[in-house]
Amino acid sequence: MLLGIDVKRGVASTLERVFNRTGNRFEKLEILWSGKTAGIIFKRSPFGVSAKVLFPNIDETKRIPHDVFNNLIGYALHELGHAWFTNNAPWDNAREKHGQFVNNLINGLEDPRIEKLVIESGRAPNSRALFENLLNSVLKRDGYVQPDDKKNIPFLLAVEGRRLNGYNLCVPSIVNDSPYRDDIRWALKRAHVAKSTDAIVKIAIELFNRLREHGKDEGQGDGQQDGQQQDGQGDKQDGQQDGQSDGKQDGRDGQPSNEQGGQPSDGQDGEPSDGQGKQSADGNQDGEQSGEQSDEQSEDGKNGSGKADESFNGGRDVEPSGFIQDSLGSYSNTVDIARPRPCVGKPQYETFEWR
Repeated sequence: MLLGIDVKRGVASTLERVFNRTGNRFEKLEILWSGKTAGIIFKRSPFGVSAKVLFPNIDETKRIPHDVFNNLIGYALHELGHAWFTNNAPWDNAREKHGQFVNNLINGLEDPRIEKLVIESGRAPNSRALFENLLNSVLKRDGYVQPDDKKNIPFLLAVEGRRLNGYNLCVPSIVNDSPYRDDIRWALKRAHVAKSTDAIVKIAIELFNRLREHGKDEGQGDGQQDGQQQDGQGDKQDGQQDGQSDGKQDGRDGQPSNEQGGQPSDGQDGEPSDGQGKQSADGNQDGEQSGEQSDEQSEDGKNGSGKADESFNGGRDVEPSGFIQDSLGSYSNTVDIARPRPCVGKPQYETFEWR
């Protein structure tokens, strides 16, 4: 067990020590125990990296288990990996253009990539064990996702991508059980050898397009079945109408045929026919416009009907930020929630000269 104040000092000193081993330095490093969430905000410049690492608040007087402390270090190293290896520009552009689900796909593919680079760099010798322990802690608490759950494909990618990194995970792979297994395998294979965030973004966008086409194929299959049923019903109705009309016409054979002969029945019949023809033409035009709108809307993750594809909505958070926040919940201080205290960090010693 560690005191909360020692946890804060340990996280701060680990971040600075590991980063300095690369020959780089933080232009500015802030560790904020803000009481809200966990994450990192960083900016690169010719003078170094300015980083602000956020953690949930903890009571400095409470005792915190070592496994919680190890998960904090693992999470801190993960966020440091983003500061080292992630390029935010193409990621941000893709999110703005294609929406939240593509953002999640990028996250699910980028996280294993940057952790792999942290491990291979040797900057943090124990990083693989820490990353592996953090992911297993999340899976043990929350479980895995269902293989056919489209909205949780980003989380699946994050787990299976780390399995390719060599992590020993507490859950079996579910890729082979997924209806999207071919596309998922393709994305994982490409992402495992990707050299940059830009490459990850392109893989994520292509995967999104493939998943969307997969959904359209499923919808067309359902539509064909519905159409066959409707055609069958339509044939029955046509047969009944034909039989009824034939019966009525046969019964009218004895009536004078010129009762309405002087009325412009043909013209009346023609006019509605022409009118319906115009409406039909307009209907075709409307259909073309609908198709164009569908194509534009599909860029933002919407289907052919113009409505948002709900199968992409929601899903578990790829980042373990929520897990970190929850794991520290019982060690929080209500005073920090109302008004966060400054980070303790490493102690600084002042010298005095007595005269």
